[in-house]
Amino acid sequence: MTTRPPYSTEEMRRQVRALAPEFRQVVDHLARTTADGLLDAPLRGIRRVVLTGNGDSYHAARAAELAFERIGGVACEPLSAQRFLDHGLDGPGGSGPDTLVVGISASGTSGPVVRVLEEAARRGTPTVAVTASEGSPVTRVADVGLIAPTGPRQASPGILTYQASLAALFVTAIRLGSRQGAQEGLLDELRAVGDAVRATVDGSAAACDELARELADGSGPLVVTGTGPQAGTAKFAAAKVVEACGLPAFAQDLEEWWHVERFALPRDSPLVVLAPPGASHARAVDLVARATGIGRRVVAVARHGDPAVAGAHRVLPTHGEIREEWSPLVDHVFAGLLGAGLGDALGRVPFSTR
Repeated sequence: MTTRPPYSTEEMRRQVRALAPEFRQVVDHLARTTADGLLDAPLRGIRRVVLTGNGDSYHAARAAELAFERIGGVACEPLSAQRFLDHGLDGPGGSGPDTLVVGISASGTSGPVVRVLEEAARRGTPTVAVTASEGSPVTRVADVGLIAPTGPRQASPGILTYQASLAALFVTAIRLGSRQGAQEGLLDELRAVGDAVRATVDGSAAACDELARELADGSGPLVVTGTGPQAGTAKFAAAKVVEACGLPAFAQDLEEWWHVERFALPRDSPLVVLAPPGASHARAVDLVARATGIGRRVVAVARHGDPAVAGAHRVLPTHGEIREEWSPLVDHVFAGLLGAGLGDALGRVPFSTR
């Protein structure tokens, strides 16, 4: 009987450091495996895409929605696997040959995702499984298994697997919506995001450790806010904090936080605002100012040197001039580092209930 390696914050940090080196390899692999028409049959005639998974896989679905709408040129609906099973096929357009169901499971063993793919197939809906595990159950029930491999890793809250899922979804969006001649240009553009990931990792480690030591006082739950692609990133970041150290954390939409949670106590509880360039930047900047004004300790996750968030309590910088659709690839980097820092500051092991 083999013993599973213990969870550790050091493995979380190692995976964050491995994000940039692995990113180009993952994209290159996906580009090669889809170049010969692997996705042609399930993508033919598609007008609507449903992205579904649990946990980090669902968070990746939320983060990739904009890429499918803008680059894929289709309506996109991210749903948790259970939401899909209970209600996802209700109403007009719920199933059929012009709807693609993408089931996401890094391990490939998620029972609900397997059932989603089986139910979609039963209704005549084409399916793709996105996973890091070749030959896993989800690949056996989907029309196509899209493998996004990661390097060797030990037990840890998902970090490399999250990036791999995002990469697979973005490559699928490119294959779905772009003319053949434009696909290679978009794939090259996606590969280049690896440089931005590297710069973001290098520029975030010290700032995240310092913030973690401050937040370890436990003054109120940590709230991470974002909208658009950042809605998925916010959920992922809150999950890494909970998984790493058990500190209460949750995600909320920018506008919804202002409508409701701004009234929550204590007044100086921490608030993370995801504020990358893009359609929601102005509202995020406005929330940074308003929340700071009512006493919140606001942490802005924003592009390096953005003067609009200078009034935040702290700024966690991201790097790179990248399109909004790819922004989740750099915006999530702080999450693993902050979670690991909090675990160290509190003396806790990931996934421990004590």
